[in-house]
This record gives sequence, C-alpha cells and structure tokens, in this order.
Amino acid sequence: MIHPEKPRPQITARDWLSLLFLSCIWGSSFILIKKSLVGFSFFEMGLMRTVVAFLAFLPFVFYFSKKIVWRRWKEYLLISLTGSAIPAFLYAIAQTQITSIASGILNSLTPLFTIIFGVLFFNTKSSLLQFGGVLLGLAGAVLIILFGSELYIGARPVYGLFVVLGTMSYALNGNFIKRLFQNDDPLVLGAVSFLFVGFPFLLIAIYIGIPQKVISEPAAQLSLMYLTLLSVMSTVISLIIYYHLLQRTTALFASSVTYIMPAIVLFWGVIDGEQLLPFHFIGLLLIVMGIYLIRKD
Repeated sequence: MIHPEKPRPQITARDWLSLLFLSCIWGSSFILIKKSLVGFSFFEMGLMRTVVAFLAFLPFVFYFSKKIVWRRWKEYLLISLTGSAIPAFLYAIAQTQITSIASGILNSLTPLFTIIFGVLFFNTKSSLLQFGGVLLGLAGAVLIILFGSELYIGARPVYGLFVVLGTMSYALNGNFIKRLFQNDDPLVLGAVSFLFVGFPFLLIAIYIGIPQKVISEPAAQLSLMYLTLLSVMSTVISLIIYYHLLQRTTALFASSVTYIMPAIVLFWGVIDGEQLLPFHFIGLLLIVMGIYLIRKD
C-alpha cells in the first residue's frame, strides 16, 4: 500500500552530519570499485558485492525475524534490486571503461532523476525552476560522457551511460523507500532486502568458481579485500544511514548527498593517478547548479 507523503520535515544538524558522513563513505566507493575490478570481472564483482553485504546482514535477519513482514517480500525485493543489486553491476561494468572520477561525478545525477521520477510516478509537485535544474544537470552529464570519461586511449566513454542508469535505479529506490517504508526500522529493512537476492547470488558465485579463484589468484585475494570494504562500508553501513535519513527527511534531501561526494571522488582519483580534465569541472559545475535549482523550490 502506498502511503500519502507527510508534510516536509525539519532538517536538523544531526541530519546534515549524517549526510556528510554518508558522502564520505559513498564518495570513496568509486576508487574501491576500481581496485575490486583488478582481480574480478564486472560480473564477478557485482555478484560478490551483493553476496558480502548479504552475509554481513544475515545475522540481523535472524535477530529481527519477528519484525519482518514476510508478506511484503515483493516490496523488499524491489528495494534490493533498485538500491543495491542492479547498481552493483551497472557501476562495475561502467568502470571497466571510464575513470572513477567520471563515474563519481556522473553519480551526482541521482537527485535530478529523483525529482523526475517523483513527478512522473509519485505525484511529487515540480516547478519550472526545477525543470531548468534537470536540464542543466543532464547537460553536465553529457559533457562528461562525451569528453571527460575515458579510462585510457581506446576506451569507450559511452559506458558512462551505465552510471546514468545506476543513478536512475537509485532515484527510484529513494522514492520507493519514502513511500513504501516510511515507518520501517532501517536496519531491518536493509537486512531483509538483501535476503531475496543475496542467497541466489551466493549460489551463482559458487557455481562459477569464485571461491576457487580467490584461493588460487593473489590479485583476486587483494580485490576481495577492497570489495569487502566496499560492501561493508558503502553498502551495509551506508544503507542503514541512508534509509534512516530518508525516513527523517525527504528523498530529495537524502539524494543530495551527491553535493559533497564529488570532492571525495576527486581526492581519491587524483591520489590514484587519474587525470583531471577541464570537462570534469565544467560538467560537475553544471550538475551541482542543477541540483541547487531543483532543491531551491
């Protein structure tokens, strides 16, 4: 059942601190994706990112089993697919061809698609100013995809579109959480949402031989370390914070975590030797201006 949206809540200092902490965690995820891809294919990485998060959440499923409304399994599955499983594969395949900097900046489109999907599917009111913000943000994304996202000579910057699809998935997830799970415990929600995809993914990982690969290949062992850090920090802990922030504030405020994330993304990218291009800054400026306009209304 879809519940009517509540009046706009008061944003507190606690909410801003949560937003800052979440930005630091998620801003670091793109360099961890890059490191995880050294020893894994994008498919293996997408599987294992979900599997590790599933295993980390599993004890909470047993602990909170009485609080879980099992008849809502379809809604839990929807949250898991849009918030974790689908983006895990999309961001992994994108970063086989584009830099972590480009991927992180393109991720800033999430608030833009949050307002677009809110208007189209969730009866969210919009204004001409917000529409202008969406156009600015999309223009910035086009610049980065066309001119600022190549990982190396011969790479295909069009792979930045996979990040765009990932931001669409996150935007849908934010709206779904706000409308379907406004009053649910964030820890319970995070734990049960992985249950329905984590176990099948674990079986697939075993079937295609990922455990044997980790045992026999040093590169896979190192990548598993980065991937575990990515899953625990950027998926498990961050989802709990994000769901709590969504419930306390609005989908648009929570998605504006992308205001701060680009600074973290740029920092790690430069540290790892990636090249900063003028189009990175121009595209980022347009996206941030777009986010500002859609939140100004």
